[in-house]
Amino acid sequence: MVVWTSGEEETVTKVLEDGGACRKCCHRFLGYRNSSIYKRLHKTEIESMSGNGEPASKVAKPNPCVVCLGIMQDAYMMPRMQEIINQIKESGYDADKFTLSLSLPISLSIREHSLWLHLENKLKETLTGRHSREDVVPVKQVWKYIYPEIVESDVGLSLESGDTADFFVELVVLWDKDEEEMKVMENVCPKEYKDRAKKVNVYNMGVYSRQGVEKSLENVGFAAFSAHSPVPPLMPAEPFKLDFRMSRNSIFIGGRYCKYSRNLPQTPWLIKGVRKCVTSVEEIIGDRLKEYLKAEQVKFLASGREDVDVRMLGTGRPCAFECVNSKKTKFSAADFKELEEFINQHYEAVQVNSLDLVKKSSIKRLKEGEDQKRKRYTALCVTKDNYDLQHLKQLEEIKDLVMKQDTPIRVLHRRSNATRDKVIHEMSVERVSDNLFKLGVISAAGAYIKELVHGDFGRTVPCLRTILGIETDILALDVEEVLLDWPSEHHTNGSS
Repeated sequence: MVVWTSGEEETVTKVLEDGGACRKCCHRFLGYRNSSIYKRLHKTEIESMSGNGEPASKVAKPNPCVVCLGIMQDAYMMPRMQEIINQIKESGYDADKFTLSLSLPISLSIREHSLWLHLENKLKETLTGRHSREDVVPVKQVWKYIYPEIVESDVGLSLESGDTADFFVELVVLWDKDEEEMKVMENVCPKEYKDRAKKVNVYNMGVYSRQGVEKSLENVGFAAFSAHSPVPPLMPAEPFKLDFRMSRNSIFIGGRYCKYSRNLPQTPWLIKGVRKCVTSVEEIIGDRLKEYLKAEQVKFLASGREDVDVRMLGTGRPCAFECVNSKKTKFSAADFKELEEFINQHYEAVQVNSLDLVKKSSIKRLKEGEDQKRKRYTALCVTKDNYDLQHLKQLEEIKDLVMKQDTPIRVLHRRSNATRDKVIHEMSVERVSDNLFKLGVISAAGAYIKELVHGDFGRTVPCLRTILGIETDILALDVEEVLLDWPSEHHTNGSS
């Protein structure tokens, strides 16, 4: 970094101030990187805002800086920061740490280049060989010297950088003239940007990107730039505007659900856009979960699915919810008990249990369980004619029966037609009446039990009809148990 004499510094500062730059931006252009310098300037500005004891709102504000649009000026930034502080305090997030980020308009790069050309044009001999455009300290770096610490001290959270925090406050600086000012690039670098404008769909970052604009301007001198854009940049009529968003990493809550209705789908059931059932397991649990956690969105994940007319009994089906931007992420065992009761009291036919935080990585095991787990069923079957119980009992002698199952007709609308080998590990029979019996089944994942009974017009071979030689159908089906250890983290108080 160049060491300026007091006279040189004064000269450079005057050129920059005459061009419309604020004090902090003058020091940025001088190349000063010591944070204490900017903190002193901040303190001075805060003191000047109070005037002679008058409220800051009554003290005349300076013109917005031509290069930072007021971002570096406390008269404009501090009121915005107080709004952010208040919003964080009132947000309800149960976070201990936070990360603060800043996104800037691309046109700031164009304005900064313009002010540099102005400085270079006025003081070429002073700068040549000593100080270059690369020595200018970025706006974002100086902003981070001052404002994040102010937020940290007021909101009572620990400021972290990188990925160590899971609560993010993202500030987005908006500038009404941003798009208009970026269009100068089509004239300054016509070969590149006029072509880009015609191929907007080719560039996933859009026609303009900060990196692209800055690279394009590297070799654009005073004459070429000033022919199409003012040097120094024009005074903005209004300062920047600030938008912001608070968010945090998703959490995953695993557990199990039981379904006691024969008229309830697992997920919203739509046919050609028409809803066939009023609600679903996903909505019953998810809506209550979203309300309890104050989450932005919940996404349902389950290990397999049961038909709308099939009950899920026993300990329930393993499932999980991805909770997006949840304000509550800390849970005790009592909290999970309360959450279960909050969900279960809403809809008697759907009950959850074993809720706990699970790791994102464990979701893979939940989905793999769809293909690897065993399931136990009870089916109520009916025969056209009275049956002989001893004849039915032969089913209990069959072990690890391999069926050839074509995709059932009833699911062809959502699954490709294929023949798949499915295994029935064992079966049991219990008499109900002369032509009714209960069939117990333990099967491998993916076996269609309804088709095991009636054969699906010959698409499942063998089936009970062919094994017994009796016309057999199914009246009702229950999933009694899904044999998967889930969630294995249960009662660990959700370490994730």
